[in-house]
Amino acid sequence: MCATDRPEEKAAVMQVTAAGLVQTTARPSPGGRTGRHRPRPRRGSGRRLGDEGVTVQWPRLTSGDSPVPSSAVEKVLKMMAAAEGEEQVQEAGCKAFVEMAEAGSEQQSEIGVEGVQAVVNAMEMHAESAEVQITGVHALQRIAPLHGRNTMSLVKAGGVQATVTAMRSLKSVQFVQEEGCKILCDATTCNVQCQLKVAESGGVQAVLDAMRAHPNAAVVQEVGCRALKELAAYNTTNQEDIYVRGGIQAVLRAMETHPSCPSIQVMGCGVLRNLAACNSEQQEAIVSRGGIQVVQDAMSAHAGEANVQWAGCWTLFCLCVHNAETAAEVGAYGAARSGLKAMEAHRTEPRVQEAGCWLLKELAELTAKGQDKATFSACIQATLKAVEKNPMNQTVQKAARGALQKLSVHDRDGWVRTACLGRCGRLGLKGTMCTLEAIQE
Repeated sequence: MCATDRPEEKAAVMQVTAAGLVQTTARPSPGGRTGRHRPRPRRGSGRRLGDEGVTVQWPRLTSGDSPVPSSAVEKVLKMMAAAEGEEQVQEAGCKAFVEMAEAGSEQQSEIGVEGVQAVVNAMEMHAESAEVQITGVHALQRIAPLHGRNTMSLVKAGGVQATVTAMRSLKSVQFVQEEGCKILCDATTCNVQCQLKVAESGGVQAVLDAMRAHPNAAVVQEVGCRALKELAAYNTTNQEDIYVRGGIQAVLRAMETHPSCPSIQVMGCGVLRNLAACNSEQQEAIVSRGGIQVVQDAMSAHAGEANVQWAGCWTLFCLCVHNAETAAEVGAYGAARSGLKAMEAHRTEPRVQEAGCWLLKELAELTAKGQDKATFSACIQATLKAVEKNPMNQTVQKAARGALQKLSVHDRDGWVRTACLGRCGRLGLKGTMCTLEAIQE
């Protein structure tokens, strides 16, 4: 039994309860210096604060959805500032902010910039305390998400670096890795400058380490893929960083380990899509590591999930675009058929129709040269159905016209024109004329 677990030596400490933070008196305890790897103390266990003890007056929080008075935030901030060197005070303060922030966006605003800075300061000053790191990451994740001002403050106050540091020091703690990935993802989506800050702070490596340390934790894999997807968006430097650090392998492993989780399949496809778009080296890397099969397996396993079909079609398209060699590989795996099945199963989903049309466009030449004439004909019909079912959706119309134009270029028998005229009654005169013009361009 630890010394602090003995009833006769317990000291009163600050506790966060459902009813609020209450006034307690901390008395000297004989315990030694706390260490980073010590067991987490039970609530109510003692802590050495000095020879005379310290009386702490915490504000009582309201329950439910009632706003937290600004005075409550101010008192927590003052108490944390007055006891910066006291680990347990900082931990309790972070817990108080968690309770406040969970009440809603209005309470997040009450905590604001000062609260974010106080949490970051606590994490930086007590970098060796697992308890402060855990509660600090938890507090930042509750204060900042969906609140642009707080997220910006987190980045400016060094919250990204503090989060990455906590993730590095507590790799085995799944909760820290999960919350940390969420913080990095939120920060990345704030703006370009925040995205750059996350990358500069080692965010890519931190996320990949989290995914590798907890391969069977679906939530870590999902939020990890989500963070990588956002980091890779429109940023070639981050894309290269993810690639050289083994991000492709980590994402494919996540998708293979959790085949029944559609959200992981969607997020994984998102990472692969952002890495592959117009980058031949990364296209080839994904293909060589079995990425085509992984994506198609996801689409097959989740045929009824529009999100998976949309993400899968876009990923296969990005593996093909501007790269004849990888396009040939994608075509050889029967990707045209996968696209057709997706479009057939989700006729009323414009995004699936758009992505499917772009995929069929990239595979048009391969489909036309193949021996399976039925597939080529099915591609024509699927594209015309997309035009017919989405007459007012310009993105679908653009994708469909592009696919029809490419199909007609490789159509030696005039099937595209014949099929278009055959659907004149359904497309209407205007639709038919627009389609014929697209074919003739």
